[in-house]
Amino acid sequence: MEDLINSSIIKGIAFCTYDKFGPQPIYMFPKPTELGETESFNKDKDINNHISLTVRDYTQIAIKNLSLLIGDGSIFQKSDLGDFKYFGIIPFPDFDATSLTFYHFISTTFNDLPLATAFCILVDENKRSFFYNNINRLKEIILNFFTLFDKKIIDNYKPQEEIEKDFKEIITQIVEIEKKPSTLISTNRKMKIICAGLDDSGKTSFLLSVNRKFSKLIGLKPTRGAKITSIEALGANIFLWDLGGQLSLRKKYINKAQIYLFEADLIYYFIDIKSRNRFKESIDYLQNILEVLDKMNQKTPIILILTKGDPDIIDTFLIKDNLQIIKKELGVLFNNKPLEIHVTSIFEIFTILRAFSSGLAKLSPNRDLIKHNLDILSQGSGSLLALLLSMEGLVLADYFSPDAKNLINVPTNEDLVNIFELSAPEFTRLFKIFSRYKSGGVNEAIFNVSNSVIYFKKIMLTESIMYLLFLLEDENSKSEIIKKLPNFIENTQDLVIRYIS
Repeated sequence: MEDLINSSIIKGIAFCTYDKFGPQPIYMFPKPTELGETESFNKDKDINNHISLTVRDYTQIAIKNLSLLIGDGSIFQKSDLGDFKYFGIIPFPDFDATSLTFYHFISTTFNDLPLATAFCILVDENKRSFFYNNINRLKEIILNFFTLFDKKIIDNYKPQEEIEKDFKEIITQIVEIEKKPSTLISTNRKMKIICAGLDDSGKTSFLLSVNRKFSKLIGLKPTRGAKITSIEALGANIFLWDLGGQLSLRKKYINKAQIYLFEADLIYYFIDIKSRNRFKESIDYLQNILEVLDKMNQKTPIILILTKGDPDIIDTFLIKDNLQIIKKELGVLFNNKPLEIHVTSIFEIFTILRAFSSGLAKLSPNRDLIKHNLDILSQGSGSLLALLLSMEGLVLADYFSPDAKNLINVPTNEDLVNIFELSAPEFTRLFKIFSRYKSGGVNEAIFNVSNSVIYFKKIMLTESIMYLLFLLEDENSKSEIIKKLPNFIENTQDLVIRYIS
């Protein structure tokens, strides 16, 4: 086992649990060094560039990882703990390391409550992109491993020597990925996002709106060929491939998919909802893309963007009918699998930001954990709806209570969530404008809406400005939020650092 780890990118692995003794490491590879539990590890690495960890170091890893899951302990009151399967990428600066951590609960015969567990794989901090670039392959290996392993510890923790061969097998599989990585390892993650669709489907306008270059929307000419631009968002370098939609170009992208579509992290596919006469052409092109992805065995997430849903026409019979038709055809194409569809308009920038941030969220291994922390904060403070927003107005996490719609007269719960999410970036913009004219470091605002209160809070997560937006039944809930906020910040800031970067 030691030789296998020394020959790989892996610096160590640990299986940790939260049982009647609290958070603790159960299985540790390589074995802890003989420095005693009161001593911490030596940060100097050996000649093989590997670190040495003591029992105390492994315990620190267990405490940090499991605190992100357990929070204040209220999670144990949930009845669906068996469904919790979260992944997170957690920095450990004390060790110059980053962990890919898998969280889940195991029902055992020796613990009254479901056993909270964290399985941690450690690599050097400067090689963390190995996790991001191979996350789907790593997830599959880990999930398959614990499907079998959970059954082995249902009655008791087996001695480490007895289960060592199991962990050796999973490390061997990870080493195989290391030998044939999806993308070369680098310090900063470089993401490839494709914007595809027919000509005049709104791709370039969407990207200009995301990058706040509204003046260039006037007199915009069709994109010829593949136009590649880059932006920085949430700690990652994002390369946006705007693929011109003329027929001759579409054929080229399909025929040379190994250049244009290969290793795409995400695809935004655009359909003009006003052009009913081109729906079939657009669906056919999307089908060609899906077939190529299938041949390359590439499971790239696809976000469907229905453009030109401008406020002056969105409620007309024609557009409503068009939306119904295209959604039905998309459902047939994807065999009625759940789809993520966004209707956008360049005249309502928040619809574009919502669609863009939703796509980025799909690429974050930490998304579920951040949402989990927001759930804990919101449920414990009586919030009905909550959003965590970046400074740019991107939605990083949301929380929704079914009781929310009782406060505002909207047809469905979904409509209320949509209203809240779509207005969030506008609150961010207004807050920044008004705060310029206020002194004394204003970092919150309260808005009375109908029979409810919107509480807007500026926070710092590490060195990044973030915003929290809450829908409250009354202003009294604000004090509970403030009380629980330090714990939320402590548990979330490391996750935001590694949101997609």
